[in-house]
Amino acid sequence: MPKQSKNPATQNAGVKVTVTPRENGAGDTTSEAVRGRRGCPSEYANKVKPYLDDIARYVRCGVTEGQLCAYYDVGKTSWAKYKKDNPELAETLYKAKQEFKTELVCDAYKVSHGYEYTETVVEEIKDTDGKLISVKTKTYTRYARPDGGMIEFLLLNRFKDEFARDPQIVELRKKNLELAEQGKLPPDTTEGV
Repeated sequence: MPKQSKNPATQNAGVKVTVTPRENGAGDTTSEAVRGRRGCPSEYANKVKPYLDDIARYVRCGVTEGQLCAYYDVGKTSWAKYKKDNPELAETLYKAKQEFKTELVCDAYKVSHGYEYTETVVEEIKDTDGKLISVKTKTYTRYARPDGGMIEFLLLNRFKDEFARDPQIVELRKKNLELAEQGKLPPDTTEGV
């Protein structure tokens, strides 16, 4: 590959670039640059668009957008631009994140209430020489007891008004917010409460 000159004046020496206006059907003239971009298409068409179904599946499994960028070899700024310019990517990510969140909340409620599950145990029976004689498979139905930590987590985060670790702090914050909204308390004094 030949070296390119770093001086822009010498790069295009002797090359004259002109843009000529074209007439549209309506009679007005627009330049080629205004009508649409020319050149190589965005990498979105090659690196992201064909894999939208895979991306949705990964996000539903908890993969972050940063991990997706690394996996598909796309920069974070390019990823943000792709989301902004291509509503299909933004919509796919939004729906997958909502499904992931819904599934997490359902699993949290399941753990907090307790649930039944099936456990399969495979037992190998060997003789004195160590040769395998038979294999027994036993299936047990077990019960996972409600998890107190998950119950506390759900109560504190889903019902903040009714269940708080320190209800007095919640009341003080509410009063300070009301006073700040009425203009009786400067908004910067509510930081420590």
